[in-house]
Parts: sequence; C-alpha cells; structure tokens
Amino acid sequence: MNIEIISSGLSATLQDDGRMAFLDKGIPACGFMDANAAHLANGLLNNAPNTVLIEMMLLGIKFRTNDAIAIAITGANMHPKVNGKEVAMNKVLQIPKDGIVSLSGASTGMYGYIAFAGEIEVAPVFGSKSTYVPAAIGGVNGKALEKGMVLSISNPKPINVHAKVKTNTYLNSIEVACLKGPEWELFSLESQTQFLNSTYTVSKNSNRIGIRLEGTLISMPVVDEIISSGIVKGTVQITKAGNPIVMMADAPTTGGYLRMVNLTEKAINQLAQLPIGGTVTFKIRT
Repeated sequence: MNIEIISSGLSATLQDDGRMAFLDKGIPACGFMDANAAHLANGLLNNAPNTVLIEMMLLGIKFRTNDAIAIAITGANMHPKVNGKEVAMNKVLQIPKDGIVSLSGASTGMYGYIAFAGEIEVAPVFGSKSTYVPAAIGGVNGKALEKGMVLSISNPKPINVHAKVKTNTYLNSIEVACLKGPEWELFSLESQTQFLNSTYTVSKNSNRIGIRLEGTLISMPVVDEIISSGIVKGTVQITKAGNPIVMMADAPTTGGYLRMVNLTEKAINQLAQLPIGGTVTFKIRT
C-alpha cells in the first residue's frame, strides 16, 4: 500500500535507530531524536523498535492513504486528525482507505512520530534507513519529505489492539541527569558549580545536530580546546566562549570543544522535546 504526502510540514524525515556501526568512519549516527517516543509508536503496532517511521519537527504533515492501515502517533502533541476529525495519540488508529491524516503545530513537545503497521520501503544506507539531510543519504534520496512524495508500506498487517498508553507530559522547564565528561576535571570547581547552578534556555539556532543553550557563560580553563576527539548523542560540549552545546542525533562523530558532561539516555529524550525558549538545568548522577 502507499501513502501520498499532501503537505510536508516544517522538517519531516524518515528515521530509525541510526547507523551506530559507522561512527569510526566519521558517519553520523542520525536516528530518532526522542527514541522513547519513537519506540512507543512502533511498540503499539507490534513493530520492532528499530522500524523506520516518520519523525516530524514542531509542525506536522498531511498525507493520504490508498488503502486501510493501522498507524500510531506519539511524541509532541500535533493535534492529529483523520478525515477532519480529531483523534487520540498514543494508541492504535485505524485509517480507512483514502483516509487523510493531518497534523498541525505542536502545542507541547518538539518531535512527533508516525509509525505504520508495516515498514516504509526505502533502501538502507550504511545499515540504516535514517535520513541525514546534510549529506543527502538515507530516507528518500537523503531528503526531508516533500509534497507529492509517495511512500510504499510493505507487509501491512491488521492490528486490532484497542489499548491506549499514558500520554507523555512535556514541560517547558526540566532538570536532566548527566555524567561527568572526559574533560570535567579540566574545569575549576567554580566553573563546575557555575554550570550545575545555572539555568539555560534552548536557542532558536538548535536543530538535529545540536541543541544550543543560552545563559551564564562558563569560565573556561587555560586549555579551552582539545585535539578533535569522539563525541556521541548527549555529549555536552563547551565552546571557547563558554556556551554549552548538546550534541544530538545528527551530530558529527568528533569535535574539539571540551566535553564537560554526557546526558543519560532518558535525559536526551527529555531534552529533545524541550521547545525553543524552554529552560534546562543539569544534575550530576552519582
């Protein structure tokens, strides 16, 4: 069966868990920004957690199905509708033949997910179907979804589960857990305390590569750069100016800024859903 994209939203891409096996080759992992929400969508449909799905940022998409299919929508609340009627999130939805599914701007959260009872047919690149737009690989020719694109769903299956899971609550102010990073000890006690006692605001310049934070500038040590070294999703780098940047799904594999802390997996998912202008504080997990 097929779905046709009627409107593409702000930035909707195909994502799975990412291509972790090629980090040593300098290829970014990509994958879900909020893995918890994405895995929930797949789980509702009895798909494997890594099944490719549609990830939407801030503004949802609109599409038409050419046949009946079950879907699940999770993550940011983009007020989904089927044929103009509002429907619930975090449950299995039965979409009729020629059904039109539409989502609008997110009232809470940043990233929404649409999973299908089947698998979107796209070829894997370096072991993953995730889209990496900067290098035009994965997904549909390495592009974000566009109006007029047609996606084929292989092996569509009937899902008759009526259970609904608890709706996620996304706040505009959060505290996230982190672990000391490789360069933590290079910072003075004053700088460490400054970082942990500060409240940071998500910058409008944030994206899938990194979430830039604005607020108190961290006092830097004399050695304020390192030889380019490994970074992963959740690494918090401090720029030479003293600004924190949290590496996210599309982050490069190495960087030369000091790595002050690393977020836990739960914290990464929490931060992914924090909107622009939202605030965050950090707490070292012991």
